[in-house]
Amino acid sequence: YTYASDTPENGGYGEDAVIGFDNGLSAVQALKNGQVDCVIIDNAPAQSFVAENPGLKILDTEWVTEDYAIGVAKGNTALLDAINGALAELIADGTVQGIIDTYITAE
Repeated sequence: YTYASDTPENGGYGEDAVIGFDNGLSAVQALKNGQVDCVIIDNAPAQSFVAENPGLKILDTEWVTEDYAIGVAKGNTALLDAINGALAELIADGTVQGIIDTYITAE
């Protein structure tokens, strides 16, 4: 919502042209009902919504790319190694994919 509602000079459409929704499902319902022209949503839930709703598609253009990180105090290599190890295990054993499959859906 924040990116799209920014001023046109900053790459947005302006506050008057953007409608905020409580969740992705509400936004997609508004799209299907013709109340909005498009929905800006994260890629993983967008894929689920498209799979569940014939006629919807994901555009080839990214609106914004966001990176996420875990902050660790400089020099705390023990904690950094523990976090990196735990993340690697969760990815390798399928836990991360299971979380994505369970919680990032079209519901």
